[in-house]
Amino acid sequence: MDYSDTTVLIPVKDEPAAGQVAREVLSKLAGAKVMVVYKGERGAMNLNFTDPNMSTVEQTDSGKGTAVRRAIGQIGTPIFCLIDGDATYSVDDLPKVIGMVRDGADMALGNRFAHLDRKAMPFFIELGNRIITMVANLLYGMHLHDSQTGLRAIRKGSIERLELRESGFGIESELNIRARKAGLRIEETPISYAVRVGASKQMKLVDGIKLLLLDFKFLF
Repeated sequence: MDYSDTTVLIPVKDEPAAGQVAREVLSKLAGAKVMVVYKGERGAMNLNFTDPNMSTVEQTDSGKGTAVRRAIGQIGTPIFCLIDGDATYSVDDLPKVIGMVRDGADMALGNRFAHLDRKAMPFFIELGNRIITMVANLLYGMHLHDSQTGLRAIRKGSIERLELRESGFGIESELNIRARKAGLRIEETPISYAVRVGASKQMKLVDGIKLLLLDFKFLF
Protein backbone atom coordinates (compact mmCIF):
# COMPACT_ATOMS: atom_id res chain seq x y z
CA MET A 1 0.00 0.00 0.00
CA ASP A 2 1.16 3.52 -0.74
CA TYR A 3 1.60 5.94 2.17
CA SER A 4 2.74 9.01 0.28
CA ASP A 5 -0.22 10.86 1.84
CA THR A 6 1.35 10.48 5.32
CA THR A 7 4.07 12.13 7.36
CA VAL A 8 5.19 10.41 10.56
CA LEU A 9 6.62 12.66 13.24
CA ILE A 10 9.02 11.10 15.74
CA PRO A 11 9.80 13.54 18.58
CA VAL A 12 12.86 12.29 20.48
CA LYS A 13 15.20 13.28 23.28
CA ASP A 14 18.31 11.15 23.80
CA GLU A 15 16.53 7.95 22.77
CA PRO A 16 18.85 5.29 21.30
CA ALA A 17 16.00 3.55 19.44
CA ALA A 18 15.04 6.64 17.42
CA GLY A 19 16.98 5.58 14.34
CA GLN A 20 15.52 2.08 14.53
CA VAL A 21 11.98 3.45 14.65
CA ALA A 22 12.63 5.82 11.74
CA ARG A 23 14.09 3.02 9.60
CA GLU A 24 11.11 0.77 10.34
CA VAL A 25 8.65 3.44 9.29
CA LEU A 26 10.52 4.05 6.04
CA SER A 27 10.73 0.33 5.24
CA LYS A 28 7.17 -0.65 6.21
CA LEU A 29 5.18 2.40 5.05
CA ALA A 30 6.12 2.77 1.40
CA GLY A 31 6.28 6.39 0.32
CA ALA A 32 5.68 7.86 3.79
CA LYS A 33 7.65 10.89 4.91
CA VAL A 34 9.44 10.77 8.25
CA MET A 35 10.31 13.84 10.30
CA VAL A 36 12.49 13.39 13.37
CA VAL A 37 12.52 16.37 15.71
CA TYR A 38 15.33 15.64 18.13
CA LYS A 39 16.99 17.12 21.16
CA GLY A 40 20.31 15.67 22.26
CA GLU A 41 23.23 14.00 20.53
CA ARG A 42 22.22 12.91 17.04
CA GLY A 43 24.81 10.11 16.88
CA ALA A 44 23.67 8.62 20.18
CA MET A 45 20.16 8.28 18.73
CA ASN A 46 21.44 6.41 15.66
CA LEU A 47 20.14 9.08 13.30
CA ASN A 48 23.30 9.18 11.20
CA PHE A 49 21.74 7.90 8.00
CA THR A 50 20.10 9.55 5.03
CA ASP A 51 16.94 8.77 3.12
CA PRO A 52 15.15 11.04 0.63
CA ASN A 53 11.92 10.63 2.60
CA MET A 54 13.43 11.50 5.99
CA SER A 55 14.15 14.91 7.45
CA THR A 56 15.68 15.75 10.81
CA VAL A 57 15.14 18.94 12.77
CA GLU A 58 17.26 19.79 15.80
CA GLN A 59 15.16 21.15 18.65
CA THR A 60 16.85 23.98 20.53
CA ASP A 61 14.05 24.42 23.05
CA SER A 62 12.39 21.69 25.11
CA GLY A 63 9.15 19.74 25.16
CA LYS A 64 7.20 17.24 23.10
CA GLY A 65 4.44 19.75 22.55
CA THR A 66 6.92 22.25 21.15
CA ALA A 67 8.19 19.59 18.73
CA VAL A 68 4.66 18.79 17.56
CA ARG A 69 3.68 22.43 17.08
CA ARG A 70 6.89 23.15 15.19
CA ALA A 71 6.36 20.21 12.85
CA ILE A 72 2.78 21.07 11.90
CA GLY A 73 3.75 24.00 9.71
CA GLN A 74 6.37 21.94 7.86
CA ILE A 75 4.19 18.99 6.92
CA GLY A 76 2.95 18.86 3.35
CA THR A 77 0.84 15.69 3.46
CA PRO A 78 -2.86 15.40 4.38
CA ILE A 79 -2.22 12.89 7.19
CA PHE A 80 0.04 13.52 10.17
CA CYS A 81 1.11 10.69 12.51
CA LEU A 82 2.84 10.64 15.87
CA ILE A 83 4.91 7.79 17.26
CA ASP A 84 7.38 7.88 20.14
CA GLY A 85 11.03 7.17 19.40
CA ASP A 86 11.62 4.69 22.23
CA ALA A 87 10.31 1.57 20.41
CA THR A 88 7.46 1.08 22.88
CA TYR A 89 4.97 1.42 20.01
CA SER A 90 4.95 -0.92 17.05
CA VAL A 91 5.31 0.61 13.59
CA ASP A 92 2.99 -2.19 12.44
CA ASP A 93 0.14 -0.39 14.25
CA LEU A 94 0.50 2.84 12.26
CA PRO A 95 -1.52 1.55 9.26
CA LYS A 96 -4.46 0.99 11.63
CA VAL A 97 -4.72 4.62 12.68
CA ILE A 98 -3.88 5.89 9.20
CA GLY A 99 -6.67 3.74 7.77
CA MET A 100 -9.16 5.16 10.24
CA VAL A 101 -8.32 8.72 9.19
CA ARG A 102 -8.57 7.75 5.53
CA ASP A 103 -12.02 6.33 6.32
CA GLY A 104 -13.27 9.58 7.82
CA ALA A 105 -11.90 10.05 11.35
CA ASP A 106 -10.26 13.40 12.10
CA MET A 107 -7.99 11.81 14.70
CA ALA A 108 -7.33 8.13 15.46
CA LEU A 109 -5.67 6.96 18.67
CA GLY A 110 -3.96 3.71 19.56
CA ASN A 111 -5.28 2.12 22.76
CA ARG A 112 -2.37 0.53 24.66
CA PHE A 113 -4.57 -1.05 27.31
CA ALA A 114 -6.13 -3.51 24.88
CA HIS A 115 -2.93 -5.64 24.73
CA LEU A 116 -0.83 -4.38 27.63
CA ASP A 117 2.39 -6.09 28.66
CA ARG A 118 2.75 -5.53 32.41
CA LYS A 119 6.53 -5.32 32.02
CA ALA A 120 6.05 -2.34 29.71
CA MET A 121 3.78 -0.39 32.06
CA PRO A 122 3.71 -0.92 35.84
CA PHE A 123 0.31 -0.99 37.51
CA PHE A 124 0.65 2.45 39.15
CA ILE A 125 1.44 4.02 35.77
CA GLU A 126 -1.55 2.28 34.19
CA LEU A 127 -3.77 3.43 37.05
CA GLY A 128 -2.62 7.02 36.67
CA ASN A 129 -3.28 6.94 32.95
CA ARG A 130 -6.74 5.48 33.46
CA ILE A 131 -7.65 8.13 36.05
CA ILE A 132 -6.47 10.96 33.78
CA THR A 133 -8.49 9.47 30.92
CA MET A 134 -11.59 8.93 33.07
CA VAL A 135 -11.58 12.52 34.35
CA ALA A 136 -11.14 13.93 30.83
CA ASN A 137 -14.01 11.75 29.62
CA LEU A 138 -16.29 13.01 32.39
CA LEU A 139 -15.38 16.66 31.89
CA TYR A 140 -15.63 16.74 28.10
CA GLY A 141 -18.04 13.97 27.21
CA MET A 142 -15.43 11.80 25.52
CA HIS A 143 -15.32 8.01 25.44
CA LEU A 144 -11.59 7.33 25.28
CA HIS A 145 -9.76 4.36 26.80
CA ASP A 146 -6.20 5.73 26.56
CA SER A 147 -5.97 9.52 26.39
CA GLN A 148 -2.17 9.63 26.85
CA THR A 149 -1.21 7.34 23.97
CA GLY A 150 1.82 8.37 21.94
CA LEU A 151 0.65 6.73 18.71
CA ARG A 152 -1.99 8.54 16.70
CA ALA A 153 -2.90 9.81 13.24
CA ILE A 154 -4.52 13.18 12.57
CA ARG A 155 -5.92 14.85 9.51
CA LYS A 156 -3.63 17.84 8.86
CA GLY A 157 -6.54 20.15 8.11
CA SER A 158 -8.03 19.20 11.48
CA ILE A 159 -4.91 19.71 13.61
CA GLU A 160 -4.35 23.12 12.04
CA ARG A 161 -7.71 24.23 13.50
CA LEU A 162 -6.78 23.43 17.09
CA GLU A 163 -4.38 26.30 17.92
CA LEU A 164 -2.20 24.11 20.14
CA ARG A 165 -0.24 25.80 22.93
CA GLU A 166 1.14 23.11 25.23
CA SER A 167 4.92 22.81 25.15
CA GLY A 168 5.44 19.62 27.15
CA PHE A 169 3.98 16.18 27.72
CA GLY A 170 0.48 17.63 28.06
CA ILE A 171 0.21 17.82 24.27
CA GLU A 172 -1.75 14.54 24.13
CA SER A 173 -4.40 15.88 26.52
CA GLU A 174 -4.60 19.14 24.62
CA LEU A 175 -5.01 17.37 21.29
CA ASN A 176 -7.87 15.27 22.65
CA ILE A 177 -9.73 18.05 24.41
CA ARG A 178 -9.38 20.68 21.71
CA ALA A 179 -10.43 18.14 19.07
CA ARG A 180 -13.50 17.25 21.15
CA LYS A 181 -14.42 20.92 21.69
CA ALA A 182 -14.00 21.54 17.96
CA GLY A 183 -16.46 18.74 17.19
CA LEU A 184 -13.90 16.57 15.44
CA ARG A 185 -14.42 12.84 14.98
CA ILE A 186 -12.11 10.86 17.29
CA GLU A 187 -11.71 7.08 17.08
CA GLU A 188 -9.58 4.45 18.84
CA THR A 189 -8.09 1.10 17.89
CA PRO A 190 -6.25 -1.55 19.94
CA ILE A 191 -2.45 -1.51 19.66
CA SER A 192 0.47 -3.24 21.33
CA TYR A 193 2.89 -1.65 23.79
CA ALA A 194 6.38 -2.97 24.53
CA VAL A 195 9.21 -2.40 26.99
CA ARG A 196 11.09 0.82 26.29
CA VAL A 197 14.56 0.75 24.72
CA GLY A 198 16.90 2.89 26.82
CA ALA A 199 16.53 4.58 30.21
CA SER A 200 13.02 4.76 31.63
CA LYS A 201 11.02 7.97 31.26
CA GLN A 202 7.86 6.59 32.82
CA MET A 203 5.45 9.10 34.34
CA LYS A 204 6.20 10.05 37.95
CA LEU A 205 3.60 11.02 40.56
CA VAL A 206 4.19 14.74 40.05
CA ASP A 207 3.80 14.29 36.28
CA GLY A 208 0.51 12.46 36.80
CA ILE A 209 -0.80 15.25 39.03
CA LYS A 210 0.14 17.87 36.42
CA LEU A 211 -1.65 15.91 33.69
CA LEU A 212 -4.72 15.47 35.87
CA LEU A 213 -4.85 19.22 36.54
CA LEU A 214 -4.43 19.85 32.83
CA ASP A 215 -7.77 18.10 32.27
CA PHE A 216 -9.40 20.99 34.18
CA LYS A 217 -7.36 23.74 32.51
CA PHE A 218 -9.30 23.57 29.26
CA LEU A 219 -12.63 24.06 30.99
CA PHE A 220 -11.75 27.74 31.11
